[in-house]
Amino acid sequence: MITGMISCGDFLEIYKRDKTFRVRSPENIDPEETNPKALWVTSKADDVGTENKIIARILFQGHEIVKAACFDEEINKEAVTQTLHKCKETLISCEKIYNNISKQIEYIIDEIKSEGIERDNQGRGLNPFPQVIDLENECGSFLVLVNRAIKTICELPILFLPLERVDYNFDFLGKRLRKHFCTDTNLTRFVFSNAKSIRYLIDLRNSNEHPGNKKTIIQNFHVLPDSNIQVPIWQVTGYPPMPIQEEMKAIIDFLIEIAEVMLINLVMATVSKKYPFIIEKNAEADINPDNPQLYRLSIDIRKLNIRPKNI
Repeated sequence: MITGMISCGDFLEIYKRDKTFRVRSPENIDPEETNPKALWVTSKADDVGTENKIIARILFQGHEIVKAACFDEEINKEAVTQTLHKCKETLISCEKIYNNISKQIEYIIDEIKSEGIERDNQGRGLNPFPQVIDLENECGSFLVLVNRAIKTICELPILFLPLERVDYNFDFLGKRLRKHFCTDTNLTRFVFSNAKSIRYLIDLRNSNEHPGNKKTIIQNFHVLPDSNIQVPIWQVTGYPPMPIQEEMKAIIDFLIEIAEVMLINLVMATVSKKYPFIIEKNAEADINPDNPQLYRLSIDIRKLNIRPKNI
């Protein structure tokens, strides 16, 4: 059953709850119209669909909110959807890396609990000692994608506001937004309140790709001095070590929320004041598990100036 469709410029994406399909039209395949028999092409794009909260809350929820909004100034709604799509694609890739690492960590922990760790012939060494395969490269790829997602989120404000340029971190973005509004707003407060966390994620990536005074240290399963076994951890110089599995999950959840709240704040900062638009959070009982969107744009009917007709 089809659970959603999104047009993204050159292609259409059709979703089932657990699948994504990409459709290209004859006009897109043959823009010069050289072949009158050019065909529609549909291909499976991914094994995730609208039940995935990245897709539901970033792409579909954001698209629906922008589509429902009225703006006094012209907003390129298609460009907003394409930016949300790019963010969705990046975070889905992050999630795949997390799932791969998480499965390996869970498997190794279960093996250690049930079988222990094999020792060498003399019984003095742990051999072979379990390791997550290609952990450093996988973490490096994850952090590059996280940085890309942050940059994509930072591209949203200029689609709604006449800003001079795109700022790719929240410290500079917050200052530019404050200068634009000449005061603090919900949007500027949101950006400044999350600047420290965004800075930490950027440091994780930069200190891994370009180590200098700061360095990202990634450690696989290892034995502690007290002979206990430590799960994989990472840390940036100056920050405490964190379990990789837990922090990857927390980062993905954090960026989903950052993307959706950034979009909501931008819409509410620029939406037409001719109508009493409000953002409502869906009641848990009303959330569709096949497309679990949390927020929707509505009109506060209590503030509409509607007078009853005389009978």
